[in-house]
Amino acid sequence: MKYQPEFAIDSEILTLVSDISILIGRIHGEDTVSRNLKLRRENRIRSIHSSLGIEGNTLSLEKVTNILDGKTVAGSAREVLEVKGAVAAYDLIDSLDPYSADDLLKAHGVMMNDLVQRPGKFRDCSVGVFKGPVAVHIAPKAEDVPGMMEDIFNWTRGTDHHPLIKGCVFHCRFEFIHPFVDGNGRMGRLWHSLILSHWNPIFAYLPVETWIRSNQQEYYAALNDSDKGDLTKFIRFMLNMIKMAVDEFVDLSTHDQGISNIERKILEIISRYPEATAVLMAKELKVSDRTVKRHLSALVEKDVIRRVGSNKTGRWEIV
Repeated sequence: MKYQPEFAIDSEILTLVSDISILIGRIHGEDTVSRNLKLRRENRIRSIHSSLGIEGNTLSLEKVTNILDGKTVAGSAREVLEVKGAVAAYDLIDSLDPYSADDLLKAHGVMMNDLVQRPGKFRDCSVGVFKGPVAVHIAPKAEDVPGMMEDIFNWTRGTDHHPLIKGCVFHCRFEFIHPFVDGNGRMGRLWHSLILSHWNPIFAYLPVETWIRSNQQEYYAALNDSDKGDLTKFIRFMLNMIKMAVDEFVDLSTHDQGISNIERKILEIISRYPEATAVLMAKELKVSDRTVKRHLSALVEKDVIRRVGSNKTGRWEIV
C-alpha cells in the first residue's frame, strides 16, 4: 500500500499558499538573486547559523561568518566542525536532486563528516528525541527506515500537491522517521529548502531557518502534534515561517525603491485603521514590534505618514 500522508487543506493554508505565490511573483527569480549577491550570502549564513542554533550550537553569527571566510575562531572543535559541515552541504544545494535517496545520503555525508561514525548512512540502531529524561518521540525501527524513506520520496515525487505543501509534508515525515543517528533536524530543513528551490531558485537562499529558530517551541509542538498522524498543524506552521522569510526578502530587496513591501502593508493597515498600534500591526503582519517601529520611523522620515495626537491615544495620518 502506497504511503498517503494525512492532512487537510483548510482556508488558512490555501491563503498562505496564495500569499506566498503572489510574493514570489514580485521577485524576478535568479536575476534578483544574482543582483543581490551580498544579500544572498548573508541569508545563507543566517540559514546555517539558525539551523545549527536550533540544535544547540552556540557559535555567534559573526563566528559563523568568520568560519565561512576561512578564519580561525574560538569555540569548541565540534561546533566549528558543525559549521564547516553545514557550509559544505548548503554549497551542494544547486547540484542535489530532491527526490534522490542517494543525494540525501551524499549531503548527510558532507554535513556530518567527522561528527558521526557513519556519515552518509541510514542508522542501524534505535533513536529518539528526548526532553531531559522524557522521550518526546521514539523513531521507527532502524530496519524500517529505508522503506519508509523510499515511500516519502515516491509520494513527494509523484504528488500533484503544490510544492509549498509537499515540502512541508516531506520535512515533517522526515523528522518522524529520523533516518540518521544524528543531523536529522538540520538535514530536514536543508531538504525542505531544496524541494522549494526546484519550484523557485530563490528558496536556495531564503533563511526560513531563522524564523523557525525564532519560533522554536511552536516548531517542536507542531512536530510532536504530527506524531498523532495528522500533519495539518505542521504544514500551517511551516507555511507561516516561509511567508515571513519571503516577506522579509521582498522587503529588503525592494527597500531601495523608496517604499518597501512591509511599509506598503503598514500603509494599508493605517488606511483601514488609523488608530492601529505597532503591536497590532506586528501581529497582523507576523513580524516583531521592533520591525514595525523601524518602518514607521522610516515612513515618518520620508514624510509619508505623521502622528496626530499622543503616542497613547493618537492616530496615524497618511500625508
